[in-house]
Amino acid sequence: MPSDETHDTNVHRADPVVGADHHPSSKRPVKVIAWVFRFLIAIGLILGAGVIAIVLFSTRVQPAQIPEEIARLNVRVMEARPVSVSRTWDGYGTARSMNAADLVAQVPGRIIERPDRIESGVRVNEGDLILKLDTTDYENALSSAEQAAAALEAQLDGLIVESDRIGTQLGYARDEIGAAQRDLERIEQAMDAGAANEAQRDSALLALRRTQREAEMLQQQLDVLPSRRAALEAQLAGQRAAATTARANVERSEIRAPFDGDLQRVSGRVGDWLGVGTVAARIVDSSRLEVPISLPASSASWVRSGHRVDLWTDAPNGAPEKEGQITRVAPEADSMSRTITVFVEVRQDPRAEDRLNSGRFVMGRVRTPDVDRRFVVPRRAIQSGRLLIAHPSDDGTYTVLAREIDIAYSFEGAIDSLDPEEDQWTVIREGLEQGDLVIVSLLDQLREGMAVGLVDDDVSPAETNEQGAP
Repeated sequence: MPSDETHDTNVHRADPVVGADHHPSSKRPVKVIAWVFRFLIAIGLILGAGVIAIVLFSTRVQPAQIPEEIARLNVRVMEARPVSVSRTWDGYGTARSMNAADLVAQVPGRIIERPDRIESGVRVNEGDLILKLDTTDYENALSSAEQAAAALEAQLDGLIVESDRIGTQLGYARDEIGAAQRDLERIEQAMDAGAANEAQRDSALLALRRTQREAEMLQQQLDVLPSRRAALEAQLAGQRAAATTARANVERSEIRAPFDGDLQRVSGRVGDWLGVGTVAARIVDSSRLEVPISLPASSASWVRSGHRVDLWTDAPNGAPEKEGQITRVAPEADSMSRTITVFVEVRQDPRAEDRLNSGRFVMGRVRTPDVDRRFVVPRRAIQSGRLLIAHPSDDGTYTVLAREIDIAYSFEGAIDSLDPEEDQWTVIREGLEQGDLVIVSLLDQLREGMAVGLVDDDVSPAETNEQGAP
């Protein structure tokens, strides 16, 4: 029995060994066949794709060949040549009347008259009555002063008569003094001869002294007359001045237009009281206006008195609404705003419907001529401080060259001799030569060294697009 079990055990242990040696040898041909099959499929796909590619390539449609001269970009150019230009300066300001006045009451009084037509906005002429004040007190003062002056004039006339009378009396007194002196001398001679006594001499001396006193009194009265005359003349001058003031007050009681103009406003009605200095009306003359315009400080060396100024009340589109002339230029610049002020005078018909009103905010444009002829190009032709130049090549084409430039200034306006459709220009100080062909189109598609053609001015936009221009 043990031997049988041992035999069985050995038999069972040998079976796996025999099975393991048999399994790998049976699977290996299957794997080889699978790999070969996959390889053949891959080769077939590659060959099929190649055949398809060959077929597609051989049956492709050949595109039309575009001639080189058509495929090349055609650009527009502007020939550089110096021209006379004007620099443009823009500024803003508020119009004001050069002849406007506030009519104030020069004397106090109650309004007794206001013409029916006197209202705000009415056109008045020089001398037209605006308001009239009560003149009763001023007329009474005038009458009193005139009467007092007349009385003083009468006293002065009386002084003339009195002076003549005293002068005559003084002449008589002097004659009497001479006679008395001769009598005294005769009596003294008689006393020396013993024919007269002391009593006669004393009587003659007393008569002489009495006549001399009378002459002295008359002379004194005559000497006082000039001072009396001066006092009367001073009083007369005072009364005449009072009369003049009263007469002026009567005239000032009538408030009249000092010049032709339009009434801005009128204050007060009949019965209202006006004190001295009260503004009764305002009158404005719109025939002459002045506009202080602030321009860039850099314009100080360009603008001058006499330069024309175009004015607009809105956006500066089209022809200017008004034209003015610079009459003076402020000597100092404003350091805060970096501007200078020019004063522009505008003359107009004050009755015109399109007149410029005082107080209106306006834009002014000054064109100052440049004394030198300059190279001018469209502002859009400049890119990063450079211009693109079309340089002619030997084969009849043009090559794009980049040219560094030095910009003097820019301005707006039309230059018909260069391009009537352009209105924004840049003046070149250095970097251009006469005859250079400045490229002004397709700038964003060009690079230095590219070959380009020139657009014929006779080519229409449609033809240009067909030739490659966008």
